This record gives sequence, C-alpha cells and structure tokens, in this order.
Amino acid sequence: MPKQTGGRLLSLDVFRGITIAGMILVNNPGSWGRIYAPLGHAKWNGWTPTDLVFPSFLFIVGVAMTFSFDRRSADGAARSRLLGHVIRRTLILFGLGMIMYSFPDWRLMAPYLLTIAGLWLLFRQEPPLSWPAESSSRLLKIMAWVVLGAAVVWFAADFAYFQVPHPPATPKTAPLRVPGVLQRIAVCYFLVAMMMMYLGVRGRAVLTAGILLGYWWIIKHPWAITVPEVYPAGARPEGILHFWLDAKLLGAHVYSDLPDPEGILSTLGGVCTCLLGVLTGTWLRSRRNDADKLIGLFFVANLLMVAGLWMNYSVPINKKIWTSSYVLLAGGIAMHVLAMCYWLIDVKGWRRWSAPFMVFGTNAILVYFASGIVGRLLGFYTFGVDAPSLRAWLYAKGFAAHFSETGYGPYNASLAFALAYVLFWLIVLIPLYRRRIFLKV
Repeated sequence: MPKQTGGRLLSLDVFRGITIAGMILVNNPGSWGRIYAPLGHAKWNGWTPTDLVFPSFLFIVGVAMTFSFDRRSADGAARSRLLGHVIRRTLILFGLGMIMYSFPDWRLMAPYLLTIAGLWLLFRQEPPLSWPAESSSRLLKIMAWVVLGAAVVWFAADFAYFQVPHPPATPKTAPLRVPGVLQRIAVCYFLVAMMMMYLGVRGRAVLTAGILLGYWWIIKHPWAITVPEVYPAGARPEGILHFWLDAKLLGAHVYSDLPDPEGILSTLGGVCTCLLGVLTGTWLRSRRNDADKLIGLFFVANLLMVAGLWMNYSVPINKKIWTSSYVLLAGGIAMHVLAMCYWLIDVKGWRRWSAPFMVFGTNAILVYFASGIVGRLLGFYTFGVDAPSLRAWLYAKGFAAHFSETGYGPYNASLAFALAYVLFWLIVLIPLYRRRIFLKV
C-alpha cells in the first residue's frame, strides 16, 4: 500500500497543489494582452501547458475518489449513505462555482448560499434524512429544510433576474454563465461516483473505453445541424453540435467565446479524464510493490500519450471541446507527473522540495475559490485609487513601471504579477496548514 500520512497519499496532495498553483498562475496575469504563449490556451486545435492544468485536476479527483470511497466502504457505509454524500458534495461544488460567477451580486448569490447553508445543517447529523429523537437535533433538521426550501423559492421567484445581464458581476453581453470549472468538477464527480457505486474495475475500464470511442465517433461524424442566425461565422464543424446543445439547453448562459469550454457535450471527455484517474487510483491501492506500480504507471502513461497523438490524426487534440485524443494525451501526461511525484515523495522520501505544493494541495478548493473571489474584487473596484481598478493600479505601479525601467518588458511584468499572486495565497494558506485546518467539501 502507498505510504500515507493521516490517511492521505502525499504525492497526490503535491500533484494537486502543483495543479492549483498552475490554475491561479494562468488565471491571473498582470495583463491578458501580455502573456507568454505557454501560459495561454490554444485557440482551437493543439495544446499548450496551460491546457493540461484542468484535466490534471479532474484526473486527481478520480484518483482521490478511490481512496475516499474505499475508506467509507471499509467503515461500513451503506450505498445510500455514500449516495447522500455524493449528492451533497456535488451540489456544494456546483453552488460554489455559481457563487464565483455571481459575485459580488448578492441577489444572484443568495439561492446558492442558502443551498450550501442548508446542506451543511442537514448533514450536521447523520443520516441526513433521519428524524432524531432529541428536540435540539430535530430543530436543526427543521432549520435545514427551511433554508433549503427558501433557496428554491428565492430562485424560482427571482428567475427573471437570473435571466438578464448584471454587470460588473457578469459580462455585459450575456446573463450569468452556468457552466464553469467547479461546475464541471461537480458534474463529473457525480457521474463517476455513480459508476463507481454500480460497476467494478473491469466495468469502469470498459465504460471508459466505450465513452472515448463513442465521443470520438460523435465528433468525427457531427450531426447535420446548422444555426446560421446564432453560430459564429467561420466556426469549426467539430464544435457545432457542442454549441447547438448548449444553445438549446442553456440559452444565453454560456461563455462568450463559443462553444463553451465547459459545455454539456464536452463533459463526456471530462468524465473519461476522471475515470482514468479512478483506474489509476485502483492501481495505486493494489497490493503490488512500489516498483511494479511505477512501471505500470509509466508504461500506461506512455501508451495513452501515443494513442492520443495517433488519434489526433482522426480527431484533433482540442481542449475546448475536450476531444478523445485530448483525453488520452492529457491523461497520459497527468499519469506521468503523478508517477514522478509518487516515486520522489512516497518511495524515495524526498519531500522537502514539495512543501509549498503540499500547502496548496491540502486546501485546493478553498484557495481556488478564494483566489477567484479576490481576483474579481481587484478587477471590479478601484478602492479609491486613480485607475480603472485596484488590479490595474497594482500592475501599473508595482510591476509594469518597474519592469519597464529595468528593461525586462511587459511580458515579464505580467508574469511577475501572476507569480506574486500565487505567492500571496501561499502565505495566506501556511497558517491554516500548520494548524491542520483543511476545508472539506
């Protein structure tokens, strides 16, 4: 079995930390017009290092699920109890994603905040749907259902407000976007959890291959759907079905640059990425020795990368619609990185270098959410400075001016701003890590 501390696989926490630090770095440049090519997404086909960040996190979610599910099963948790926890986590992750996009509009955020509060109250005592004998516990359950009911009533009564734009919380050209990073993690987590509860290892492997091949066929043979009145001129045919489904089911609640990179159909690719993580976690939890595990990981990782590059000739590697070739390539690279972390940290015991990433990895959702909220605050408000926003002022005065004077140029200034933002959150998280305070969703 892998070496763990406090029930956690150390290499997995470090890999998660590397991924979250990468997310914060690429999401917060000093200037979007001054970023190095590797720190930006590919415009359509192809890939950059930035395009590997999100699939790596979904891969990690899958690996972690094998440990959490097996631990709860070993503790005697029934399938119904597991299902309750899956639903709770799914709704909270999805709600956090919607809060990030709604912020700072409290009227938009209210239903999601109420939902999270209600779920927290409901799960304070297990099982969540029980009716306890103690009066104080009954009061807690009543409060939970009242808060959850208020969330539903608020959203239904205020649905018209949800349907229209509300700057600056959302782009002025569209209403609140529904798909997003945390939302995709939530949906993939839920679907993969269902598969894990009802399928064995062989069934999961067969289903992963089946979804990959089926999704490849869908993109290779897109339906003859044309929507010229709304579909952008010159759009690629590989994404037309993705856009059509998003437009039909989500309306205007999508990303401005179509098709939505976290849209409905491309979630199939995200599910496969997560399933690859599940299969990897199963391998790591096996009773094989460390050498066999590492050989297996590196061999399969290379196999996946070669398969992805080969499939690229049929369906291009494309992060925006999460093609099957992209799943295989990104999954293979993620498996390589995890294998390297496992060898360095869990096998060789070389951990000192990984301390900053351990800090990020043990509070990944917290720092991603908080950094997103603070980033939006910096971009929306001036806080009295003579600039369009505090972010613009900090970049201009603290980074652009200095790097211009020293001759390093605007691209380095933009990168330095992003690195400083990552360092800021590392400093914020260190006290929580030292006190062993970890946010669990």
